[in-house]
Amino acid sequence: MKNLTKSRNAEFARRCIEIFEKDYRNGCVRPLDEVLAIALAMQPHSHYLSYDTASRKLHAIERHGIDALVTGENTRALYTELSEQVANVMRTRSRLGFDEALSFVLNFCRPSRFYMSLDTARRIIMPYLSYSICRLRG
Repeated sequence: MKNLTKSRNAEFARRCIEIFEKDYRNGCVRPLDEVLAIALAMQPHSHYLSYDTASRKLHAIERHGIDALVTGENTRALYTELSEQVANVMRTRSRLGFDEALSFVLNFCRPSRFYMSLDTARRIIMPYLSYSICRLRG
């Protein structure tokens, strides 16, 4: 799980840096929160969830309801989208059960956006900012 989170964070940071670099080339400067909002709305390459974590959480949500288990708005949206993707795969590929559909989604489908708060996004990008800004100026 830790490696998946590190991979997600690294991809998010790369997306932010790409926005900074493009803006720099175009002579544009955006507020940090605007850059973060643009990057958060981008489609990541993966759900960045392990099969075990996703399966356990989706089964628990099915039994107890999402309101009882998930308090964060972003986490709720993440698992809602994941659940919808799994259900869609099960509908369109009727011979696949839940396990196979979840595996398919985690390996071949992408979430619509990065599911994290603006505060988490700021925390992720801060270590990169001085390096990236210096690199742009150099």
